[in-house]
Amino acid sequence: MKRIIHLAEIEVFVWAVLLAITFVISNGAFAISFGTATLVERIATQVARVSVSAALVLLWLLIWKRVADDYLSRTLSRKQTNA
Repeated sequence: MKRIIHLAEIEVFVWAVLLAITFVISNGAFAISFGTATLVERIATQVARVSVSAALVLLWLLIWKRVADDYLSRTLSRKQTNA
């Protein structure tokens, strides 16, 4: 039962971080504006928005990987001591 609780905690944590990053993307990345007067300004704005959004998504993936790796290493270390 403890394993299920730990997995549920991981899922809730990762979903909370995902929602937080989604909120930051929707309020922060889409607020970036270098202007819309010229084509270069519009392209720069879109490139900056996509770059910031991609960086935040990669951050979320790295957090997910770190949490999953920590859980795996804890689980494997417990199995080795119990065997």
